[in-house]
Amino acid sequence: MLAALSLSLVLSAAPSVCKRELFRIERSKNANVVLYESQPGSTTALDRRQPVIATWLLLAKNGEREPLSFFEQLIAYGFEARANKAGDEAVLTLKALKQRGLKVVKQGACLVAVGLIDGAEAVLQRIYVTTDERGAMPEVKSVELFGVDVATGQARVEKLTK
Repeated sequence: MLAALSLSLVLSAAPSVCKRELFRIERSKNANVVLYESQPGSTTALDRRQPVIATWLLLAKNGEREPLSFFEQLIAYGFEARANKAGDEAVLTLKALKQRGLKVVKQGACLVAVGLIDGAEAVLQRIYVTTDERGAMPEVKSVELFGVDVATGQARVEKLTK
C-alpha cells in the first residue's frame, strides 16, 4: 500500500506538459541567461522553418525576455537549426561550439537536445561560460557542459578550456 501511494505521488508530481526549453547558457558575467527553446509547428512537433529559438532571460534585471542582438546572433549565441521533413527532429549547431553538433529529438513525449558530453551521448541541460571581462572584448576562459547521460541517467559534466 505504501509503495503504491509513493508511486502515485511521484506520478502526480511529474509535469504533464513538456517544457519548450532545451537548454540554457549561463555566464560568469551576470545572472542573465540565453534560453534555447523548441518551437512547435502547427501540425508537427517542430516548426520546419525555425525549429529552435534563442532569447535572453534577464534575471539580473527584471526577469523579462529580450531578443538576441544581431551581433550576438552572428558570433556568440547564434546557431543553425534544420528540422527533418517530418518535423520531429532537428540538427542544431551553435556558432560558438561548431565542433559539438546537437540533435533535437524526442525523449518520451518531450523534445531534448542531445550531444556528446565527456565522450558520452547526453541530454544537454546547460552550458556555463566563464569569461574575463577586463579587456575591450570579453575573453572566454572556459566552457562547461552539463547534462544527463542517455544510457545511464547519470550526470555528465565536461569542461573545455582554451
